Amino acid sequence: MASDLAQCLWLNRCRTLPRLPPMTPDVPQEPIAPPAADTSADLLAQLAPDVLYAAEQDMWVRETDDGTVLIGATHLVAAHGQFMIFSPRPPGTVVAHDRSLGVMETAKTAVAVHAPLSGEIIEANQAVVDDVSLVARDPYGAGWLIRLRPTALADERSLLRDVGSYATWLGPRLAEKQAKPIDDEFATDLSIDPNHGY
Repeated sequence: MASDLAQCLWLNRCRTLPRLPPMTPDVPQEPIAPPAADTSADLLAQLAPDVLYAAEQDMWVRETDDGTVLIGATHLVAAHGQFMIFSPRPPGTVVAHDRSLGVMETAKTAVAVHAPLSGEIIEANQAVVDDVSLVARDPYGAGWLIRLRPTALADERSLLRDVGSYATWLGPRLAEKQAKPIDDEFATDLSIDPNHGY
């Protein structure tokens, strides 16, 4: 009798408990995909048509009416990382082709900016010195780096490529150009003097 009463009480208590919804198997959630990387066609389409390119250096040159040229870095330079500092060589400095115009630095690396032409530095872009992110945001416009008065343009013009020739040269090399530099924590610090280059 006692066991019947206990069973009755247990059943009544169970009836008063709220019913839980039936358990459903976990449905795996699709991972959120990162933004799609630019395709080769997208990257080539970003090239400015009104400049000449120094292919090996990832630099561009725009001639101006006063005989000087503006020099900047292509949008592919952003593959080196987020630049934090641009340290140009001072105005009046005479540089030879492929020598240093200055240094751009990320948190871990320093990248020498090589001159696509020989000449005298007239000015550095103070807007980029103040905010180097302009190089990534507007590489062919407000993000120019150096104004140079060329001293051997007639001889060195053949070293530069128009947009079509540069795109043809660049296409098979895009993967290499986009590769980020390897950070070696055991490497000694590399100090580059912007007045002398490497």
